[in-house]
Amino acid sequence: MTSLANTPQERLLAIFAQLPPELQRAARWVSGHPAEVGLWSMRRQAQALSVSPATMLRLARAAGYKSYDSFRAPFQQALASGGYGLRQRAAKLQASGGPKGMLPAHDVLAGLQGRAVQSACSLNTPAQFDAAVQAMLKARLVGFLGSRSSFGTAFQMRYAYQLVQRNGVLLDGSGSTLDEQAEMLGEGDALIAIGQAPYSTPTVRVAREAARRGVVLVALTDDALSPLALNAAHVLLFQSESSAGAGSRKGPGSFFHTMAGPLALAEHLIARFAARGGKAVLNRLDEVELRLRDELAYWTPRGNSQ
Repeated sequence: MTSLANTPQERLLAIFAQLPPELQRAARWVSGHPAEVGLWSMRRQAQALSVSPATMLRLARAAGYKSYDSFRAPFQQALASGGYGLRQRAAKLQASGGPKGMLPAHDVLAGLQGRAVQSACSLNTPAQFDAAVQAMLKARLVGFLGSRSSFGTAFQMRYAYQLVQRNGVLLDGSGSTLDEQAEMLGEGDALIAIGQAPYSTPTVRVAREAARRGVVLVALTDDALSPLALNAAHVLLFQSESSAGAGSRKGPGSFFHTMAGPLALAEHLIARFAARGGKAVLNRLDEVELRLRDELAYWTPRGNSQ
C-alpha cells in the first residue's frame, strides 16, 4: 500500500467522508477529470461544476495544499510526462529497451498485475462482497455492463454467472441498442457496471440512468470517487495503474492499463455468489453440466469419455 499523501486523489479519498456535500461533488469531478484539472484554470473548472472558484480552493486546502496551483501541479506533471496518452506511454516503453531487448517494464507490469489481483481482497471486506451478492440474489434480472476494455470482463462475468443462475443479461449494445437493453432492468433489479479511468461515457451514462430508475447499481471500479461509484448502492474496488500511486512503480508497465484487477474482482464476486446461493446454485450447475455433456461441448481424445 502507498502513502495516502502521494497524490491529490489519494488525499481526497482519505478525507472524502468528512467533506461537506459540495466539496464531495467537487472531489468526484476532480477524480474523473484529471486532464481538465491540469489544463483548465480554477475558474473554468468551477464553471464546469457550477460552483464558485472559492469552492475549488477550499477543496485544495482540505486536501492539504496551500494553493490551488500546488494542488494542480501533480496533474500538470502527469500531462507533461504523457501520463494520459497512449502514444507517449508506448514511446517510453520503446525508449526503455536495454541490451538484448530486455525491457524494465516487464517487471513493472508483472508487479502492477500482481498488486491489482491482490487488491480485490485488500480493498474490499467480505461484508461488502456479501452485500453485493444479496442484491444480486434478490434481483429479478442481473445486468452486466462494461464498455471498451471492460467489455471482456463483463462478458466473462456474465458467462460465469449464467452457469449458476438463469437471469443474467449482458448489455453489449449490439446494433446500437444499449439503452434499449438497459431498459429491461427495473426497480429492484441489479446492474454490475465495470470501469476504470479513463471511464467510458456509455457505461457511466447508462449506469446513472439505471440507478435513477431504482436499479441497484453495483460498481466494480478503481476509485471510490469514480463516476461509476457516484450513484452506486455497492462499490467494490480494484487497483489500477492510475490508482496505484506514483511511488509504487518505476516507468510505465505497458502502453495500456492492465485488466488483471477488474477480472480478479469479478471472479471473487461470482465465487461469493455461488457460495451464498444455496441449493438453487447446485441444481443449476447439475442442469448445465448435463447439457454440456449432451452437447459434447468440450473436446476429449478419441476413446475417452467424460
